[in-house]
Amino acid sequence: MRISIYIFLSFVFFGSKAQQVDSVDFLKSQVDITVNAKTKTVAGTVKYTFKILQPSTSIFIDAQKMQIKSVTLDGKKTNFDYNDKRIVVTSDFKADADHSVVIEYAASPKKALYFVKDYQGKDQVWTQGQGKYTSNWLPSFDDMNEKVEFDLTVEYSKGFEVIANGKLLKTETVNDSIQRWQYDMQHPMSSYLLALAIGKYEKVVETSASGIPLEMYYYPADKNKFESTYKHSKKIFDFLESEIGFSFPWQNYKQIPVKDFLYAGMENTGATIFSDAFVVDETAYIDRNYINVNAHELAHQWFGDLVTETEGKHHWLQEGFATYYALLAEKEIFGEDYFLYKLYESAEQLTALSKTSNATSLLDPKASSLTFYQRGAWAIHALRNLIGDTSFKITTHNFLENYKFKNAKTDDFIAVASAVSGKDLSEYKKIWLENVQFPSQEALDILTKSEFIKKYLSLAQERTQPMAGKWSILAKALDFPTNDYLGQEVIYQLEGKTSPEAIALYDKAFASNNIFVRQSIASTLSTIPIDLKEEYESLLQDSSYATIEPALYHLWASFPENRKEYLEATKEIIGFSDYNVRVLWLVLAVSTQDYQTDKHQKFFNELSGYTSPKYHFSVRENAFSYLESLQAFSDQSLTDLVDGATHHNWRFRNSCRKILDKLLKDEKYKKKYVVLLDSLPKNQQDLLQKKLTP
Repeated sequence: MRISIYIFLSFVFFGSKAQQVDSVDFLKSQVDITVNAKTKTVAGTVKYTFKILQPSTSIFIDAQKMQIKSVTLDGKKTNFDYNDKRIVVTSDFKADADHSVVIEYAASPKKALYFVKDYQGKDQVWTQGQGKYTSNWLPSFDDMNEKVEFDLTVEYSKGFEVIANGKLLKTETVNDSIQRWQYDMQHPMSSYLLALAIGKYEKVVETSASGIPLEMYYYPADKNKFESTYKHSKKIFDFLESEIGFSFPWQNYKQIPVKDFLYAGMENTGATIFSDAFVVDETAYIDRNYINVNAHELAHQWFGDLVTETEGKHHWLQEGFATYYALLAEKEIFGEDYFLYKLYESAEQLTALSKTSNATSLLDPKASSLTFYQRGAWAIHALRNLIGDTSFKITTHNFLENYKFKNAKTDDFIAVASAVSGKDLSEYKKIWLENVQFPSQEALDILTKSEFIKKYLSLAQERTQPMAGKWSILAKALDFPTNDYLGQEVIYQLEGKTSPEAIALYDKAFASNNIFVRQSIASTLSTIPIDLKEEYESLLQDSSYATIEPALYHLWASFPENRKEYLEATKEIIGFSDYNVRVLWLVLAVSTQDYQTDKHQKFFNELSGYTSPKYHFSVRENAFSYLESLQAFSDQSLTDLVDGATHHNWRFRNSCRKILDKLLKDEKYKKKYVVLLDSLPKNQQDLLQKKLTP
């Protein structure tokens, strides 16, 4: 009888897609856990209080491949069924009755909770719930429609910072080596927004205009990068709270950089975790700053965290709004031309996407990121243009007010917009949300209300014209002060040409001292005419790592007689977080026969050393790429490559696997890997053995 009941439960609860939220409302959660970085485990208890909405014979809680030690219902141990995915508790649950369930568990999560080593070799732990499921490290709810107020108490080693959602109520000593952190939330949220970050951090706390504490974390070694990393953070917060017109809904707002993060950032409720690739110095800020990610994840605190989509087809309600409001924040910082050009740029990308087989409507749950993010932003901008600023802001406020701490659909938002504006939005919905084709003409009509866009498009129309017919137009576009986008368009139209007419335009472009115009010269002018040699060399002094990297390579390739001079001028430059300039420099240095030949082995060892797991995966990826082109892998870098091929970051993992597959086609490297096989950890051995086996 027991077996038949279990089979029935498996069918109903383990295989069913029916939403439990229709019959049960989980209200509050008290999480008490211990995190162990050495064993890469988490263990403890979670207590849920819940209300029965409709008579039911069971409840379930998602839990992925855990050890479930006990389940207690209303203070009494109870039987439960578990299939490595869901815990099912059966009882005669009456409508309107309140209950509590306590689960004692232990987990060794393979995803959603990640254990890494920071750049000092210290343990770092962080979560990523969206797309990975928090139920991998905490019995919780994969259904985003189930919103719960989570309070976390975490025990971990002393000397670290433990950061989670909500307000830190207190910390207390457990024993000589363990400390306890207690966090409190006041409002419900979806489980995927639950956050935990542990590491060696310091922080700066500012206060928003509305009184919200803004906690900005950084590594102690990066204190001198704090200002350039978090530049304009308070301004962004104050702007978005005012522009959205709805008070920030959480107790405080934290931002925490972590190593080897899966994405640019993640908008966990009140606690954004972001890639430490955005921890930048003053020079890197020019090209790879945190501004957009900062504003995007903050906007999600309203659109995604406060009001959450009901399902994937409404994903634009989160990503489109976050993208649009981030653009508005950037407009405040970088100006209207920036804002309009970004809209134009995304319209071009979306138009191109419309011509492919990958084109989908905005309401397709399988739509691309470009569609959800950029087309979503365009749909919002178009709606604002249609109903006007006042109606748009009232719509936004009313939508957030009506659905706060709940879930919403596209039709819910459209209904609010229609009620506020008094307009029939059925045609808008068809054009911007339902059509597969991006409405390019409608987007163009909106854009060309701007004089800047008219000037840009007029200049872009000259692309097919001969130089003689457009020279004066291009020259005028470079007049001081040169517009960033008009100036770059001129350089792209020159296409690396070296005629006297083109060189005259390059001279004017160099003289503009516009950093982005000069950057475009570095990127596109690969064969440098002698007439521009001196001006081109000045690019090595620009405050832009995106300029210095291509300029160094192109100069090194074009003027062999000056290679030592160029290497000397750039030998102290590291570059972005991926060490773009330094890694290139090392490759060029070992490839320059008469430059410090006694140090070539040292240079190669440094290059090879950057494949080590102690570096950010982007540094490792750069090093692997260059070593592949040099066909010069050491045994250690070969070992590091297999480590990379099992990395938790899928983009890096895939790039390593591609290189590994190529190397294994070479008998020399195949033999080396056979020798190295037994020295690898079990998971790496398994991968390599599989690839070595015909």
